[in-house]
Amino acid sequence: MAYYFPGAEGVERSFSGVTIRNLIAGPERTVSVAAVNLDGVHPPSISKLSDRAYYIIRGEVEVTVGSETFVASSGDAVFVPKATRHSLVGKAEYVVVNVPPFDPSAEEAAD
Repeated sequence: MAYYFPGAEGVERSFSGVTIRNLIAGPERTVSVAAVNLDGVHPPSISKLSDRAYYIIRGEVEVTVGSETFVASSGDAVFVPKATRHSLVGKAEYVVVNVPPFDPSAEEAAD
């Protein structure tokens, strides 16, 4: 069992102003952690599987969770229960934690 995850080994993916770098991931884990750079819009989505927590390291984002919208900035945390529509808009660096781990097949785009 490994407890050290070198940043250079993280898988990175980008789309529409969002760059996500997996820090801790994989089906054998009970949690996944990713570092995110947002410059624009993280489109509305729903995780059918995971509760999700965001911790804003730097910057400011407008966050919509369900029917609530608010501004989160450096030092703030946001919790999104599974099966809840959510989106982020702004320019920020943040960490996202998924429990259970992120599974792309359990993600649903929400308009």
